[in-house]
Amino acid sequence: MSETDDKKELTRAERIFVRISIIQTILAVTGFFVGIIALFAALNEADAVRKQQMASVWPYAYMRTVNYGTEGEEKFEVIVGNRGIGPARIQTVEVTLDDQVMLSWGQILREIAGEQSFGISSNRLNGTVLAPGEDILAFAVDAENASLEIVEETRALVRSGRVNMKICYCSVFNDCWQVNGAAEETVPVKACEKTDPKNSI
Repeated sequence: MSETDDKKELTRAERIFVRISIIQTILAVTGFFVGIIALFAALNEADAVRKQQMASVWPYAYMRTVNYGTEGEEKFEVIVGNRGIGPARIQTVEVTLDDQVMLSWGQILREIAGEQSFGISSNRLNGTVLAPGEDILAFAVDAENASLEIVEETRALVRSGRVNMKICYCSVFNDCWQVNGAAEETVPVKACEKTDPKNSI
């Protein structure tokens, strides 16, 4: 075998090696892209499962007012409820009168009627967990124990927005929202801010 034949044989081996290298590279690149696609699909599926879990425990807190107009038994109520499909964990409640934070419904009534603060009923909302479909009486004032004038003035202040309630609540997954009674809107928030520990609302 001549020296020329050895060079030809070596060149043929090199060509085979190059072809094998190219095939390996193509397979590696293909495997990489298949892995990326599989990872993307897995992340999408995990995100879809998380959204489904969040939707299955989604709370929706709201406020409404109720007015009873029977003569001599006039009564005005503020109701807080949950119309979602999961529990609403009420974290903070802030009630303001003309943008000034009030620490109790009694304080609001004293602002309206001086020292007269009887005739009201209220339940503490801070820290309450509302089950789906549950309503709770936040505040009520009645003419039988207070006066018709106080009932009417309280109703006017609440419905005009001068007395306003903001409630921040979270789901069991710590997704949080704030409902603003005066604006009748609910917006998502990162977390609920802490309120004054003296707040009894």
